[in-house]
Amino acid sequence: MPIYEFTCPECGLRFDWRFSRVSTTEELPSHPCIECGQPAYRQMSVVNHKFSHPASQMRGALPPNTGTSDDWKFDRVIGRDAEAKWKVVEQRDAAKQRVIADEKQAGRLVNNSQLVRTADGDGYRPVQESERVEINKRREAAAAVAKAAAAKPKPKDG
Repeated sequence: MPIYEFTCPECGLRFDWRFSRVSTTEELPSHPCIECGQPAYRQMSVVNHKFSHPASQMRGALPPNTGTSDDWKFDRVIGRDAEAKWKVVEQRDAAKQRVIADEKQAGRLVNNSQLVRTADGDGYRPVQESERVEINKRREAAAAVAKAAAAKPKPKDG
């Protein structure tokens, strides 16, 4: 879809407008301003370029165009890794929502802060308030140990 830049002479607003389809014979000299409604006039775009990639001579789909010729493989790997990690996050969230719905159906109100992972790591279970307090005490103790270990001076070579 082409994106055109317009400037309104009345209010001075400069804005972009995306058109779903423009014929080659029809010019777009003006468009109503999105702020005041007066005719805004089309401007020349500052940036209008395309990166070429050596893979364009190869058969098949082109790599994502990020501006350089050697980083598209890294972008693809990073994108796939992020996609896989988000799928895990979504699966865990769905598992939590199922537990919350089951607990609600049983007449108990539970939220995300009251859930812990099961011992096998495949699911979640609600915890009682006393167990939650004990878990938080252990977390605070572990954080204090880690902080003390980081603050401990390293021995000097002598």
